Amino acid sequence: MKLLTSVLPRGRLLTEDGWFTLAVCGFLVGLEVVGRYAALTDFHDGLAGFALVIAVAAVIARHRRAPLGWVLGLGTRFQKVGAAFAALRYDHGIDLRGTPPVARRTPPAVWVIAGALVVWAALAAGAWAVFPTGWRVAGVATSYTLYLGFLMALWGVLLAVTFVGVFVPVAVLDSLLKRWLGDTDRRGAELAAVVGYAVLVSAVAFVVPPAAILVLCLVVAVGAWLVYLPKGNDGPAVLWRSGVDQPVYAVPVRRVLSLVAMLASLLMFAILLTACGGRLLDAPRADDTMPVTALFGAIAAWLVPILVVVVALRLWSARRNDPARRTRPTAHVSGADRSQVRRASRLLREWGYRIRTAGTREPGQVGIEVVPPDRSQATEFDPQWPLKVSLDDLEAGGVRARLGRRDEIQVRRQLFRGLQKLLKRASAFKGPGGGGFWIAPHWWFVEGVGREDSDAAGEDAAPPLVGPPYARAIPGRARQHAHAVLRATQIDMIFVEDGVTFKGLDRVLRVVTELYDVHGGQRKAEELHFRGVPKVKVMIHEYEPGNPFRSDAYPEPKFDDLSRVRVLHVFRDRGGEEELIEPPYDFSWTPAPALVG
Repeated sequence: MKLLTSVLPRGRLLTEDGWFTLAVCGFLVGLEVVGRYAALTDFHDGLAGFALVIAVAAVIARHRRAPLGWVLGLGTRFQKVGAAFAALRYDHGIDLRGTPPVARRTPPAVWVIAGALVVWAALAAGAWAVFPTGWRVAGVATSYTLYLGFLMALWGVLLAVTFVGVFVPVAVLDSLLKRWLGDTDRRGAELAAVVGYAVLVSAVAFVVPPAAILVLCLVVAVGAWLVYLPKGNDGPAVLWRSGVDQPVYAVPVRRVLSLVAMLASLLMFAILLTACGGRLLDAPRADDTMPVTALFGAIAAWLVPILVVVVALRLWSARRNDPARRTRPTAHVSGADRSQVRRASRLLREWGYRIRTAGTREPGQVGIEVVPPDRSQATEFDPQWPLKVSLDDLEAGGVRARLGRRDEIQVRRQLFRGLQKLLKRASAFKGPGGGGFWIAPHWWFVEGVGREDSDAAGEDAAPPLVGPPYARAIPGRARQHAHAVLRATQIDMIFVEDGVTFKGLDRVLRVVTELYDVHGGQRKAEELHFRGVPKVKVMIHEYEPGNPFRSDAYPEPKFDDLSRVRVLHVFRDRGGEEELIEPPYDFSWTPAPALVG
């Protein structure tokens, strides 16, 4: 008997990892069998998909505790695939200089992605044409497990679109209610709006086919393409290159926005066509095998219009508040003789002013009072405002330059007051390790003051915004004046180090505006113009590839290597030979060894 049992294998047939792997294989085989013979609709597929997700989570947990060989092999293959797609990544930066111009070219990856989305949409349309009751038939006939993975990914994307489609209108509603109601409790109104909006969208999605939404996606994609086509070299651009030793190209920001809109529209079109392509024009079929997917797709589709409206309003607001635009100044005209006020208003309109004659004069408006010639102060050295002028003064045209200068002084004061308010609010965000603030009120895509800490971990991360946005603190025409002055003096951004008071920054900005006034906007700012400004050290550096900022005595602001920006740095004056001093170390929190007697 012992001789017979001696030929049997001793010990365990499989290791613990082997039994776990065998159980996973058995689960997959069982999943294939259940999917082919028991699952009838995507509702059953959803249950099986959740089971697959749980199994994947179990494999991940088991692999973290004790690595599995086959999981490591799959990870290696995925890394190789990721390395192949890594070739589509590009180094990028921002170009605020514009001169000398950089060759314009769109990254090839954009057209690769656009072509892939078009192919995806074509395959989805073909699948629904071949399988009118649902393309799950093709998935079940090939590999049910892979079909479940794609179905779960599709459901996840649709649920993400649904979440965004609900969250964005709620966020917009919250900002509007906060503006109207102040700090009062708004939760009841928001909850009612969310529930009502969800019920309305669900009812429409259940009854109305989503064909119109797919047409809307195509219209947005075509419109974005038309916006992309015109060639323009003005304005900021995004710089990119495919490698360290590769040439650098530029894409204007206008084209970047149009490309993003086009790709997002094509992606949404492909996703919605994949989800609900079987019920684009008709009600759900009785023999539909994918009702859940179609319902998710319809709900996500009918959330798209409000997203398009919000994005369109956002872009329209950005365009309307663009400091690069020039809006007409406003003149407030008053006087006892209404006929003379009307004639004066007509002359001022010809000069390019918008006219206000009713109500009190608002800040930023140029005040004029039409008086008889003997009371005119048009030629006074230091008159009181609103300026008393006669109709003859206006017709002669000699007062036109004075009114223009008055408007310039007023918007400049508004700009300085707004910057003072912003820096006062932003000073609460100073870190213990020092740093500074980035100021650029003349760019439409920079919403507010940026904060940079010296001990920040992320080198390439954009500085976080602190304080209120520029649009709320600085009037629109004041930002337009900042754009005119800073672009004429070739200052793209301003960096203000901690410790520099607004009084010091005020002196620096007055030097810039004086340079603009004296030379008529024809001379750029240089470091020599700021010599003699007390308590600050002004350094101007042109960031460009291969030319980073270097200083032994002053902190180096973080900036990526591919950007082209001319920055005016305002530092605390450390003297000629003073070195950068590190902040003192706090020894009160240092643990001390205990003495044992």
